[in-house]
Amino acid sequence: MNDNDNMQPIDAGEVDPNRRILIFGMIGVIVVGICALFFLAFSWLQPNQNSLLSKYFASPTPTRLPSSTPAPTNVAPIQMTATPHAWIKPAESPSLDNVEAARSAVDAGESYLETVASVTPYMPDVNQPGDIYTFEIELIESMRLVWSYGCCTTTKDILEENFTHIQLKFLLNDTPVPLESFAIIDSQSNDGSPCREYAALVKAWPAGEHHFESQVTFTQDINDGWNDFPAGTHSFSYIVTVKP
Repeated sequence: MNDNDNMQPIDAGEVDPNRRILIFGMIGVIVVGICALFFLAFSWLQPNQNSLLSKYFASPTPTRLPSSTPAPTNVAPIQMTATPHAWIKPAESPSLDNVEAARSAVDAGESYLETVASVTPYMPDVNQPGDIYTFEIELIESMRLVWSYGCCTTTKDILEENFTHIQLKFLLNDTPVPLESFAIIDSQSNDGSPCREYAALVKAWPAGEHHFESQVTFTQDINDGWNDFPAGTHSFSYIVTVKP
């Protein structure tokens, strides 16, 4: 008798249980992997949303997207009174030193009203008619300060020509101050541009709230070599509070 006659076919239900578990495990891993890839692709490709990678693993060099807000433009400052309360004119006003003292103070680099201001206005590149630039200053003791107006141009000829079309008016507590009280000082800026300045030296400060105003009128359109300035008047206002 042939030995093969004693062999019986293997029943499919008798497959090794360990092998069956291994097969099912591999199928499960494949299915889970496919689902995970699908989920990642779906999350990553959604419009207007960050991918999971970018959410949890930020780039070391992120790129800043441009803002939809337009860049601000230079506009005339809002003309508002810096002090909402009614102003009571002091009985006594600050006093000015002589012209030579003002010239010496400028040469010595003494402080200007602007340099001790606690509140300063926005200053555009080009002044517009009607602009008022208000500085607020508080003093706890009397000190010497320079009150001035000046400008620079690209050439000396332009400077001379422009000042034939510039009218200056200075007010202290609503009282006009003669131009003769101001030293006229010609100098050069750091880049060599010619400049002219009208300067007075405030030497004594009575207690109270004092108003200084420099009114600058261009009688016609002018150009300083850099920018065009329209005809009209703009003002620099200094509200100085001196504590008793």
